Amino acid sequence: MVKWINVCSKFLVLFVFAVVSFYLPTGKVDALSTWDKKTTVWDVKASGLNIRSGAGTTYPIIAQVSNGTDIVEYCPSGACGSTTSNGFEWIRNYYPDASIGYYANAALGWAAWYNTTGPVVFNYQNAYVAKTSRPTPMYSNDCSNMSNLVKGISENYYLQSFDPELKASTCNPNAWRVQDFQAGSNPSGYFDNGYVNGWNLKAE
Repeated sequence: MVKWINVCSKFLVLFVFAVVSFYLPTGKVDALSTWDKKTTVWDVKASGLNIRSGAGTTYPIIAQVSNGTDIVEYCPSGACGSTTSNGFEWIRNYYPDASIGYYANAALGWAAWYNTTGPVVFNYQNAYVAKTSRPTPMYSNDCSNMSNLVKGISENYYLQSFDPELKASTCNPNAWRVQDFQAGSNPSGYFDNGYVNGWNLKAE
């Protein structure tokens, strides 16, 4: 009798576990997570922003980007930061280089974020939406090359930042984290989201 009771108890526990597991919400499996390491995509506001080889005005200018250009903060470890020098706050950024065709270490330098004396003027700021400059795919994987197609996005299409402001993956500055709010929610009640190549986007 005792043995039979033990067997029945085990089956009862398994049955309860199965029922509870069935009804508990499993959560939505998204391409993106708020916990992923990420870095900032900036929109340049200065008429001409000098990119230098080091954090300071004494370092050589290696490139110059114009108003409206997008740059991506260099932050491979996920621990980003800035440096104060020569009256400015400096951040190391990837900048677009047409000869390369994507954001890469070959196009990497320091740019003055804002001045630390007098009325503060920001040379580049956060962005919240991005517009496609050509038809482009959205992927669910970011490192090191984007993969696992989520959907295709048409040209001149607005995508919203997935995070509070536009971010890119720390392991791939070309993988920008966006969501498609224009298409409405998917069957799970969420916007489609994923990584889109920043070279095909314009931050706004």
